[in-house]
Amino acid sequence: MTRTLQRLASSVCNLSLLPLFALPLLAALWGGLFYQVSQERAGATRDAVAASQSLARTLADHTSYILRQSDHATQLFKLRHEAAGAHLSLAQFTRTEGLLDSVLPSKLELPIAVTDGLGNIVDSANGYASGNLAGQAFFRTLAATPGDMALVDTPVVDLASKKWMIRSARRLNDADGGFAGAVVILIDPGHFVDDYDRLNLDEDGALMLVARDSGDSVGRIGERLIISDEIDFRMPGPPTHAPEEAEITPPLDTIPRIYSYRDLGSYPLLAVVGVSSATALAHVEHRRRVYIGVLMLASLLIVGFTSLLMRQSRRLRRSIRQANDAQALLRAAHQGSLDSVMLLKAWRPAPGKPPEDFIFADVNERAADVLGKPRAELLGQRALPLAPVLRDERFFQRFVLVMESGQPLEDEFELVLPHGGTRWLRHQIVPISDGVAVTSRDISARKHDELALQDNRSFLQSLIDHLPVLVYAKSARPENFGQMEVWNKAAEDITGYPAADIIGKTDGAAFPVGFGLHDDEDDRAILAERGVIDHPEKPLRLQDGSVRHLHAVSVPVFDERGQVEHILGIAEDISQRRQQELALRQNQAELAAVNDASPLGLVRLDRERRCTYVNRTFEAITGQPRASALGAGWTSALHPDDFAHMHAALAQLRQSHVPVQSTLRWLHRDGKLVWVSMKIAPILVDGGIEGYVGSLDDITILRESEVALLESEARLRTIANALPAMIAYIDADQVYRFLNLAYERELGLTGLPALGRSVRETVGAERYDSVAPYIVRVLAGETLSFEEDDVKEGIARCMEVLYIPQIGEDHPQVAGFHVMRQDITVQKREKQRLLQLAQVDALTGLSNRAGFVQKLTDAMHASRKQGRLMAVMYMDIDRFKPVNDTHGHGTGDALLRAFAQRLTQTMRATDIIARLGGDEFTIIMDSISRPEDAAVLAANIVYAMRLPFELDGITVHISASIGVAFYRDEDISPAALLQQADVLLYQAKQDGRNTYRAAAMIA
Repeated sequence: MTRTLQRLASSVCNLSLLPLFALPLLAALWGGLFYQVSQERAGATRDAVAASQSLARTLADHTSYILRQSDHATQLFKLRHEAAGAHLSLAQFTRTEGLLDSVLPSKLELPIAVTDGLGNIVDSANGYASGNLAGQAFFRTLAATPGDMALVDTPVVDLASKKWMIRSARRLNDADGGFAGAVVILIDPGHFVDDYDRLNLDEDGALMLVARDSGDSVGRIGERLIISDEIDFRMPGPPTHAPEEAEITPPLDTIPRIYSYRDLGSYPLLAVVGVSSATALAHVEHRRRVYIGVLMLASLLIVGFTSLLMRQSRRLRRSIRQANDAQALLRAAHQGSLDSVMLLKAWRPAPGKPPEDFIFADVNERAADVLGKPRAELLGQRALPLAPVLRDERFFQRFVLVMESGQPLEDEFELVLPHGGTRWLRHQIVPISDGVAVTSRDISARKHDELALQDNRSFLQSLIDHLPVLVYAKSARPENFGQMEVWNKAAEDITGYPAADIIGKTDGAAFPVGFGLHDDEDDRAILAERGVIDHPEKPLRLQDGSVRHLHAVSVPVFDERGQVEHILGIAEDISQRRQQELALRQNQAELAAVNDASPLGLVRLDRERRCTYVNRTFEAITGQPRASALGAGWTSALHPDDFAHMHAALAQLRQSHVPVQSTLRWLHRDGKLVWVSMKIAPILVDGGIEGYVGSLDDITILRESEVALLESEARLRTIANALPAMIAYIDADQVYRFLNLAYERELGLTGLPALGRSVRETVGAERYDSVAPYIVRVLAGETLSFEEDDVKEGIARCMEVLYIPQIGEDHPQVAGFHVMRQDITVQKREKQRLLQLAQVDALTGLSNRAGFVQKLTDAMHASRKQGRLMAVMYMDIDRFKPVNDTHGHGTGDALLRAFAQRLTQTMRATDIIARLGGDEFTIIMDSISRPEDAAVLAANIVYAMRLPFELDGITVHISASIGVAFYRDEDISPAALLQQADVLLYQAKQDGRNTYRAAAMIA
């Protein structure tokens, strides 16, 4: 029953489809007609409003002019009246060609009157009505306002004529400036409409003046004058009416009109003009009748065509129903799929041609979401313009391959998205008739999880393999208890068992009985106590019979249920450390024997400088027995004058951690004075002082002979230290034998420890390699002077170095050489700066001729060496001399700077630009791919220089002419290459300027 009703509803729908299409079409056509007619009527109405607004503006201007002139008339009368001592009569003022005619036409015959200060009319003309004006508001305002003031009052009704009039009044003053009355002019609004040119209106047009406050109005329709106080004006405004449109109620007559108004601004009046609606809308009514006739004919055609289509639709409905059922079944499968599905048909530019694109025959919603387009926008459209991602070789080329081969294709790959990021897709392409069916699934989440798991496993395995300690793990699960799962590289190296022989086996099967890593007792303890087991020294017998000692830790690893799942073992090989500890004890015993046999006295101090050990030689030198020297007594035999020196040396040692050496005097028990050379060095542990070690050498015998030598050396060192240069002496074995203070500071050394060290040890291997050739030459007897680049504290320096050989007295060979180094960085930089300034054009900041020649020479050398193409441009400014002659050299200089700046902006950052002089410029373009690149840039320069230059308010128009020469490896000089470019520049000048000429293209 339900299926029958559905089929019935479908039949009714099919039968009514065309009528339902035709009826809305007819409704749309007729609705469009009515809308078009209404729009044209609205447009014609707006035009009529604009026309009436123009006439209202003219009427308002005309009325405002007469009102202003009446105001001028009252002002003129006031001036002449007060100047005549209040004796100017209105008869004189209003006579023909009199004062009033100068501002108002006498034909208007406007009623005018003069009052005294009490409001009584003392003079009148042109039928001004009598009466006292003292009680009226305008009169009181004039009397209360001292200044020269004119009032144009709200229109009032004249008692004599019963017409409404516009009143213009001005205050009159006496000789003392007091109020002496007023001059009043009454203006009939009818004058405005009478004088207005009515030829611009049709016979039914109307124009009026309306008082804003009272609503009184006067107007004219044709020859008919209208005076009323009952007309009401309304301005409906947007959106239904134009802003200037007005409506009046009640209507003036039975003729509809379109009104517009204009406010007089300074005067309380409105100018209103109306045009006949019939005249204004006549062409609209004609077009409406034409539209209706044409649309009625079109409606008949649509009805007939609909009848024919309904007859044909019945014949096609059966075959369409079958196709629709198949498409619905396929679409339902597509829409219900978790994959994006696309059916693509090949698109060819011409029959027989290979496909250049595909057309979306069908896509499901998931595929439309992936492509970022609504499904309706994709169907029937070409794929590549809408989905540029399909241009990728993993899409389009594979689509064509599957369609032509007929073989399906399936794979997984990573796709880089246009907006950034990546996405993993599982792709399946199946051939269909002249196209392909494409199924894609986003597997990014699964793929990322797999990759992350692989990365984590790789990282963990790499970490375990590179740990310096033995790491292993075995299963604690009952089904495979003891099976090895982890065996790192350190375990292979320490035990000698490779991982391939251990992984997957139980420790009982992998290791022999008694092997230290197989311990059933430890395993049972871990399972029972679930805690860590630590073996500080665990013996491990290897396959070769040797024994190693391990510090081993076994740790339980729990699963998510809290059960022990793995036993993790970490072991450190401490065999070498145990051997070192044994060797240390032996060395300590040997050291004690050696110390006692040493010719030097030895003393050891703790952190607080208390003595903990002295050898027998110390006792012999100082005369102190060991018992009295221990503790603080080791300095009791020190000469009293040397106590301060000893404490200062120890304080310095505590601060600098650098060994100190000093010569001290000791008082022996037998009373003799002993000179001792004492050196104390800190015992450093982790950067901190844990104690001190000192050595004493009895130098009493040598003291006297050394004093003279020391005095001589002191004088020599004083002189050397006073010099600003770095001075040193190096012997034939390349060992420092003398350093002055400046040299020690340079090397970062202090005191005598620098002496006796080789040059390589002192300056380092890298720096030694740079000076070694000079050392070989000076030791061969050659005196050398050279410059050396150096960097100190991140600052580049230039040093001047002098090597002077020292010839031995007894042997002809060189015994050593003297070194003198001086920092000449400042002099070098100043020389470079002066050289650079000499190569820079002061006006434009570009390279000058000298700098250009040097850079051209370098560029040609690099081009010849590397086989690269380069170009040279020679240009000058067209019409530069007229600019100088017309605007002066200041403007010419400004033009040269602006030209250089625009040229710099046009060229590449790597190009070299120079000004040779005057208005001549050159450009070096190195490393160009082809001659056309230089030609393109030359054309850009010519175009850029055509644009005007704004120079301090002066606009200058110039152009540029350019010659372009090329070079790769020809045997020519820089001057010859520049001459070629100059010749080409001359050709460009001869060809009319404002262009460029380039040399013939080269391979």
